[in-house]
Formats: sequence, structure tokens, C-alpha cells
Amino acid sequence: MSSTRATVDCRSACAKVNLSLLVGPLRDDGYHDIWTVFAPVTICDEIEFAISACAPGGVRPSLLVQCPGVPQADNLVTKALRSLEAETGWCLGGFVNIQKVIPTASGLGGGSSDAAAALRAGAEAIEAAGGPSTSDHVLRKLACGLGADVSFFLDARPSVGRGVGELLEPLPLPEIPLVLLLPQEELSAGEVYQTYDGVASAESSSSFRARYRVGELSWRALSDAWVSADLSVGAAITQSAGLLMNDLEAACLHLLPSLKARRDALAREGALGAIISGSGPTVFGVFASPEDADEAGATLRALGYEAYRAATMAGSFAAA
Repeated sequence: MSSTRATVDCRSACAKVNLSLLVGPLRDDGYHDIWTVFAPVTICDEIEFAISACAPGGVRPSLLVQCPGVPQADNLVTKALRSLEAETGWCLGGFVNIQKVIPTASGLGGGSSDAAAALRAGAEAIEAAGGPSTSDHVLRKLACGLGADVSFFLDARPSVGRGVGELLEPLPLPEIPLVLLLPQEELSAGEVYQTYDGVASAESSSSFRARYRVGELSWRALSDAWVSADLSVGAAITQSAGLLMNDLEAACLHLLPSLKARRDALAREGALGAIISGSGPTVFGVFASPEDADEAGATLRALGYEAYRAATMAGSFAAA
């Protein structure tokens, strides 16, 4: 069989927060090594895929990717599907309709999550049409070429990330109640990193490794204690709030000083810890319970903030 009829396939593409993010020295390729703790969160884009695959040599079908405010050619979903075509030789057509909930350029990884969902959907369409099966190894290679966070979203669960974020190891964590203050502004990751290079102190690779090893030991200890039931969920949430860190925060605050007021607002409403996610400008706070997060979110919305009650997702992990 050389093609399949497109059927509508609805998928959710979740956001992420960086519970910790440490940034290493600038590399020769222009990127920074990072060490981070990723966690998927319960704020999601909804995507309708109606795509079909055609064998090499056939008539190339048209592809329409609809997303408010993002031209098709610039959308990572388009790029993800085209990368599958280049890898397999098969052609993908049909339409993709993205209902955005995750703000763009917000530090929550929405575009990367959409792209990961597209890689999965496109690979399944090609295989269903009689084409080659795309291995997880190949999907991760393609994800890496699309952006640093895309690999994480192929299997979104709490993880430690290294390299530029593509080297991932699972980190079992409980569900952590959050309130996210979603931005009206956007921050370009490139601009944030350029600003970081201008304000950060020079650091050697060995010093960076020493810093992240301290952070990783703390997060691993928390994870191990929770999994073994030596630590209650409440105690694990409290400890996680004490481990929040983000090397990019100073650069984000330099570009958008108003972010400090948002972080302070979360603290006033009872957040155990509050921090900017990734390259910003979303600010999130960790709360002791879902009820505390609900109350804080309602108060902050009444004060005019775009506050979103959410939680991290534990993925396939559960406490013993």
C-alpha cells in the first residue's frame, strides 16, 4: 500500500517548566551546555492532525498547517513533518490545526511540544501507509535538529537534561502544584542568551560541572527518597521549592524588569518558591497543595494577572 486516507487524530501537546537550569560556558558551535530539570505541566496545546503519507515518486500532496499568529513556513510543526519526509523519502499531506493555549516565546516550550507531537503523528502516518517504521533513535535525531527542547517532549516526563537539553535521564518526581503567571510579552531565547553572555561571570567547564553535580545530587536525593516512600509528597514538594534555580533569570530581569513584581506577587500569595521558567518570561510558583494553588491563582487573577493553575505531571512514575 502506498498511501492512506487522512483521518482526524486529536492530540494534546503539553508545556514544560525548568525546575532548575544551569548554563555553562559558550561552546565553539555558538551554543551553551546546560544542565536542567525538566517537568511537563498540565497546560496543553490541542492539535488536530489529518495527514496521510504517499510513497516516493507519487504526486506530492498539499500540506496545510494552521496556527494563529505563526506563518506555516515558520511553524516547527511544518519543519518537523518536512524533516520526516527528508529522512524517509515519503511525502506527507493533509492539514494540521493547532489550537494554541501555551503562549509563544514564553519559556514553556509550546512550539517544541507541538513539533514532537508532529514527529510522532507523521511517523505513524508513514508506517500506516506501508512506509518504513521510524525508530525512536531517528525521531530523537530529527528532534535535535528542530530545537533543544523537542527531544524532551517525545517522552514528556520529569527528566534531567544535559548537552543543549537533548541528553535526557528520567527523574521520578511527584505532581507539584503550580501557579503560572503567563506573559503578555515575548522573550526571544536567543536574545536572553546573548544578554546572559553579557552579564554572566566567566566560568570554566570544570566549574560548571561542579555546580551542576551539586544540583543533581540534591534532586536525585529528593527523587530517591520520594520513590522509596522515605519522603512524603508534601515534603517532596517543599524540598523541590528549595531547589529552584535559573541562571538565565538575571538576563530575563534585565530585559523585562517587571518580572520581579510577578515573582514577588507569587511569593506574597504563599508560593514556597517562585522562579522564571527557562528563557522566560513565564514566572511560576510552587505551592504546598492544589488548594493553596487554587486560592492563590484566584487572588492573582482578581489582581489582573493572567494566572493559570497547573501542576507538573509525573509521567509514568509513581511513588513506591
